[in-house]
Amino acid sequence: MWRESEQPKANVKSFDLGLASIWLVQTIVSFLAQAVIAAYFGAGADLDAYLVGTTLPTTIYMIVSTGLGATVIIYYNRAKSSAGKSEAREKIGGLMVVLATISLLAAILTFLAADILVRLIAPGLLNEVHEKAVACLRITAPSLPFIILFCLLTGLLQAEGHFYVTSISPILLTGLVPLPVIVRQDLSPETLAWGFNLSAGASCLFLLAVTVLNKLVQKGQLAWTEWKYMIALGAPAFVAASLTHGVWMLERYFASSLPPGGISALTYGQRIVNFVAGGLTFATSTTLLSHLSAWIENGETARAADLNRRVIRKTMVYAFAGVIGLSIGGEWLVRLAFERGQFDELAVGQTTTAVKLYLGMFVAYLFSVVWGRMALAVGEGKLMVMSTATLLLSYLVLAATLLRLLEFKGLALAASVAWLLSLSVYLYGMHRKYPYLYFQGTSKNINPKVLKA
Repeated sequence: MWRESEQPKANVKSFDLGLASIWLVQTIVSFLAQAVIAAYFGAGADLDAYLVGTTLPTTIYMIVSTGLGATVIIYYNRAKSSAGKSEAREKIGGLMVVLATISLLAAILTFLAADILVRLIAPGLLNEVHEKAVACLRITAPSLPFIILFCLLTGLLQAEGHFYVTSISPILLTGLVPLPVIVRQDLSPETLAWGFNLSAGASCLFLLAVTVLNKLVQKGQLAWTEWKYMIALGAPAFVAASLTHGVWMLERYFASSLPPGGISALTYGQRIVNFVAGGLTFATSTTLLSHLSAWIENGETARAADLNRRVIRKTMVYAFAGVIGLSIGGEWLVRLAFERGQFDELAVGQTTTAVKLYLGMFVAYLFSVVWGRMALAVGEGKLMVMSTATLLLSYLVLAATLLRLLEFKGLALAASVAWLLSLSVYLYGMHRKYPYLYFQGTSKNINPKVLKA
């Protein structure tokens, strides 16, 4: 039931219907969860406190899910190719033990330093909001080990072809957050923070159970040489992910100077945009890296190039349709998703404005999913770092300037422009060095060592 493929399959279309069905369920659950939160909390100070308090664990999740997940996929495929499946699983087992220990220490330090961390993340909060944010961070600090292991297991299961399982687990990750609020009817950010812990723990344990049942991890350890290799392999992905999600840390920092509800409205706008972008790239983001890395590792670069070109063509259509749809139907989506309970007309207006100003980010995200995974597959770590460094630095300059000129609108606009500048770096670098992967057909395989040179 859980094993979709022993090796990544050539025909991605065979997964599309199943993945689309799971995405639909995931979307409905996520939609309902966000609707419940919006109805109970609206766009106000309490939700601001929760969002600031969970900024650190959420950012760690976003960085690690990108960096660690991708690293595990590539490392596991290479270890399996060179040393065999059993030894590869032993190495992953050793990695799990070390990461569990490190993440436990990180959780303890986060709990102890919660007050300082919140002041660094959002220095402009009112005192009452600050105290609630600190409480939320202390509550969610124990989620860090579950978040780290969730990301590792996602990478391992995708490398083994268990795409359906890793598509189901985010349903738990998003759907359980408002459950304590619903059960206890306690409308506090602290109760919502306990829901964050519940979702992280349940989704991690689900993936761990599948991993154990399929005997995908064995007791073992990593030699120092293997650690150095894995660090070198994963460093570009981690640095790129850190720079990318550093943008949202900066947005929290700048938005803390806005009136109460500003942080919430920006976050709601991002969720609408991410909802559409995530749906359009769901199958691509789930399967593309596993296919590309496995084929390039086996020297089947013609197959990788053909897949990449087909995905790019699809993405162009999705980007055009998505921009038109969000431009026309953005307010309708906001009202459909959030307009109930405490979510008033002011919140609707601010969130709709954010959605429209995030359209540049929406387009850049769609294409970055493809270009980023192709860059990882061919070992273009430096290009990833250059692109995401451009994103962070340009956002820092633009946000500081546009916040003074346009206030709330300036932050969303700054994000869109910065994302498009970042995408231009990917576009130039990958098309200049690997033109055949995009619009120039090729019928022969190319030595993978050439790709990674």
